Amino acid sequence: MIIEVFVSFETAKLLKEKGFDGECDYLYVNGDIIRAQGGKCNWNRGETLFTDYKNECSAPTLQMAMNWLLDTYKLHIVPTPYPHEDGKFYWAYKIAFLDSDTLAVMVVKQKAGFDSKENACEGAIKYCLENLI
Repeated sequence: MIIEVFVSFETAKLLKEKGFDGECDYLYVNGDIIRAQGGKCNWNRGETLFTDYKNECSAPTLQMAMNWLLDTYKLHIVPTPYPHEDGKFYWAYKIAFLDSDTLAVMVVKQKAGFDSKENACEGAIKYCLENLI
């Protein structure tokens, strides 16, 4: 079974700030994630039937956010496992800029030390939003 993992509330607010406009089944209201009634909606554009919700924003999955960064800004996130001397696997990420004009791929950031793939993806998304766009 595939489990959807959502970006954190903090990252969802950054996505809204930077123009993320994907339709989502879930939204954050005052930091709590809830399932939208009635199907997908773009909460970041105010497409809501609920006038009593405050501090709301779309709650995209990690994959939706990574796809948006790739489609909109040509920023590709690659989570990578690596073995550690303690016998465990840890996670790292690479962020690459894909230049379609020159067909170049330029790695703009790498960071290691995450305890899960999801945390590495979240870290990469947040880095892109805070530093690259």
